[in-house]
Amino acid sequence: MLGVGGLPRGPYLVGRVLSDTDIPFAAVMDPVVHAERKKPWIRALGTSALKVYEPMIANRTMQLMRVLEEQPGEVNIGDFFNYFSYDIMCDVTYGGGSELLRDGDTDNVWHFIDEALPSSTFLSHVPYLGILCGKLPMFRPAMDRLINFSKSVTAKRLERGSTIKDIFYYLNNEDLPEKDPPPERHLLDDSLLAIVAGSDTTSSALTSLVYCLLTHPSALKNLQIEIDRFYPADADPCDSKHHREMHYLTAVLNENLRLYPPGPTSTQCRVPHGSDDVMLGSYLVPAGTTVMLPPYTLQRDPRHFSPFTEDFWPERWLVATGELPLADALANAPGEADPQTFAHNEAAFIPFSHGPKGCAGKQLGMQELRTVTIALLQKFQLRLRPGWDTKQFDKDFKDYYVTTRPEVPVTLYPRF
Repeated sequence: MLGVGGLPRGPYLVGRVLSDTDIPFAAVMDPVVHAERKKPWIRALGTSALKVYEPMIANRTMQLMRVLEEQPGEVNIGDFFNYFSYDIMCDVTYGGGSELLRDGDTDNVWHFIDEALPSSTFLSHVPYLGILCGKLPMFRPAMDRLINFSKSVTAKRLERGSTIKDIFYYLNNEDLPEKDPPPERHLLDDSLLAIVAGSDTTSSALTSLVYCLLTHPSALKNLQIEIDRFYPADADPCDSKHHREMHYLTAVLNENLRLYPPGPTSTQCRVPHGSDDVMLGSYLVPAGTTVMLPPYTLQRDPRHFSPFTEDFWPERWLVATGELPLADALANAPGEADPQTFAHNEAAFIPFSHGPKGCAGKQLGMQELRTVTIALLQKFQLRLRPGWDTKQFDKDFKDYYVTTRPEVPVTLYPRF
């Protein structure tokens, strides 16, 4: 479905954005056009570009730590992750333009994003109705608010020109002076995609990560030990030089993304109308049929990840890479299990989708997750509200292509 030569995208994003013409590259169904529209994104999110973004991530991460230090008591940690992720995506995309960490969400940005999710999800299943609704003023307030923001910062960025090599620098082909800039509408649609998709996914992953760690004290303790080894109190938590050596951190992040992928349903595909039927495994899929391969379902399938499929057990990743013997991992597992039942199929781990349809921002997102996690646990001890119903998180973790998350009530205490 998703690999090279797989099925083209389905029309669900057309319904979400209320148009079949003004769409970001992620909604383009023609594989050739999609590949062409994705080229600047590949340049914008490649290794050399990420080096430019690293100081931005560091600055916003330390600002997040200062803001959290100023909180007098219990906080909903997800709100602050929302502010951080939105600010950093504006920095990375436009070179600035948002200060939610400093000012709070005075413009109700996240309210409008959350408000739009249920209706846009419904319309994604009836995309023709989304196109119709896009022509009716009563259905456009939330979308228009986001579009107007995008227009404003895009106009300012075009007027200001290049001061840094941000994502816009590549989307506007400023790195290829011999190449004409794309239509302004493409800039609007794609930069808005970067802000909304990039901020929501990071915030979702950070929120679920805090939940997983605070409800699994042994994993939190093991991660704390690793962070203290590589990033003691006097070390810069935003220096990425030790990231590759931190195997337990990688295991924790992967296990979090396995259980709570920020895009639980991910990419829709469609067998083209008028084409031949397609075999997907043992299933015959007729022409015109839309199909999806939800990471949330695939990654919780015991055929791929076992034992403790529904549990947060980072050690499974260390076993798979040979960092930890299976017997040692099972000795500190959530329960008893037969070693013969161990299964770990990383081909079924697709929180960023897969192949040409995979998320171009994967490395940027992982850099943010690593940096914030290290800084947060270097500086704070976190405690959940006593008596808080931890089962509420799973009940209220809802899939609207991206997610809505419940409150995670946390009190933070300085470690040093």
